[in-house]
Amino acid sequence: MSGRSLVLLEKNRVLAARLGRVLSASAELCEVHLGDSPAVLTRHLSSDTVLVALDAAELDAALDWVRGEWPHLKVLTWSQGSLEAALQVARHEPALQSLVAWAPHQSMPRPWELALATRRAHDGPLGKGPKLQDLLTWGATTIRWNPRTSAERDHVVSEVERYAAMMGAQSRLVERLALCAHELLMNAMYDAPVDAAGRVLYAHDRKQDVTLDEREAPTLRLGLDGMTAVLEVTDPFGRLERQHVLGSILRGLEGSRSETAPVLDVSHGGAGLGFFRLYAASTVLFVEVRRGESTRVSALIDLDGIGRHGRGTPASLHLFID
Repeated sequence: MSGRSLVLLEKNRVLAARLGRVLSASAELCEVHLGDSPAVLTRHLSSDTVLVALDAAELDAALDWVRGEWPHLKVLTWSQGSLEAALQVARHEPALQSLVAWAPHQSMPRPWELALATRRAHDGPLGKGPKLQDLLTWGATTIRWNPRTSAERDHVVSEVERYAAMMGAQSRLVERLALCAHELLMNAMYDAPVDAAGRVLYAHDRKQDVTLDEREAPTLRLGLDGMTAVLEVTDPFGRLERQHVLGSILRGLEGSRSETAPVLDVSHGGAGLGFFRLYAASTVLFVEVRRGESTRVSALIDLDGIGRHGRGTPASLHLFID
């Protein structure tokens, strides 16, 4: 139905067939070219090809295409191991939009994440990501807040803890959700606001009490369905940069391995590790920026994933920044 096409590099034929079905269904049943080597797929690349999907071990092939004849391509990659090398690439390569963590107990990467990456590549910059409710099963509970002051921020974090505890979440999950809520609101209330000239208003001192105008206030949503928790914050500024997100995550990963690593970035009044904390606490971290209009950050936590299946599995990261 769609005139666009996708290419999928996967050596396992059974897995390739499964992945191909998900990719096609997510892009209006467009054609998916399957191949077990870059040489096989190269001949299928054209101006109509919008996405290349492949394991992180094969990422160099996609980079050759993007940095060569096909700079319009978007890249979806996945790994059952570390994603740090792919994160390093993503920091300087905007074509790499989706890095999907494939947990060892799963038979394939999460289909909804594949669909998210494919749909965004297919729809282009005007496309929209999933709503919070789309990430939860039908009947889930959702709560919304619009904090304008530092005191209201703290109250919202306490409310997130309270609702998670009411659901029956373990104490460590309650703490994780509270951490995510705090980091999301700090980014939206301190780092995002600027004046009419584009000067930051509050980022220089993240310890000060702030009172935002109604037009500056972010929206925080919490969604709970018993299996998954999602925290989503939206601000009306659209200023978040790829370098800020990935720089924070990579500094945090490096710092977690070495006590002497330079992990602090205090250029805007904070330690620069907010997104690392979000990434480390999440199962999936989703960022969507419409420049000058809005920033939406969603942190999804698989409630079963904090147990034995989740240990050692990195978080997925999706970056859709105009």
